[in-house]
Amino acid sequence: MVVLKNMDELMDLPLGPDEIAAAHACAIPANCAHTAVSHPLASPPSWSPNTPRPYGQLNSGTVVLNPSKELADSIVHYLNTEDISKFSFPDQDLLAAYFLGKWKPLSWYYNALKTLKVIHTPEWDDNEVRCLHYILHDKPWKTKGLSDGEPAYIEFNNWWWDRFDKVLAGLSTQDQELVRSTIGA
Repeated sequence: MVVLKNMDELMDLPLGPDEIAAAHACAIPANCAHTAVSHPLASPPSWSPNTPRPYGQLNSGTVVLNPSKELADSIVHYLNTEDISKFSFPDQDLLAAYFLGKWKPLSWYYNALKTLKVIHTPEWDDNEVRCLHYILHDKPWKTKGLSDGEPAYIEFNNWWWDRFDKVLAGLSTQDQELVRSTIGA
C-alpha cells in the first residue's frame, strides 16, 4: 500500500464501540458493491439482508476502529467459538463475519484496490486516490519495472517507486543500503 493523500478525516469518523469502517472487497462485477458506484465521489452502498452477499464483505487493507480490550476479547472469543475453517482471506473474512451489519463502508479511494481502475472504471479517478492497495501477486517492491502487462498496474508500480526513490533521496548512503535490503527488487 502507498498513501498518496492525507486521510486524517478518518480519525474523526464517528464509530460505535462495536463498529469498524472499511472499503468493500471487490467481487464478481455482477454482484460487486463497487459496481453500484457510478461516480468517483458517489457514496458506497451499504449492506442489508436484501443486498448481494459481497455487499457485506470488506477489504481489510484500510480499517478504521476504536480499539479496546473489550473488543479484542470479543473477537478472540468469536475466533474460539465460530467455524472459521472456510475463511479464504482470514483477516478480512474474520472482520466481515464478526462485524456483519456493524461496519460502515468507506469510499473506494481510502483503500483503492489496484484492480478497480480496470474493472470498475466509472468509480475510478486517479486524483481521488488516498491509499493505493497493491492486491494480488504483482507487488512493486518485489520487482522494479515488471508488471502483469496491464498498463494501469505498470503506472501504479511506478507511483510506488517514485515515492520510494524520494524517501531514499533523503537518507544517508548507509540508511539507503539498509532500506534497499528490505525489498526484493
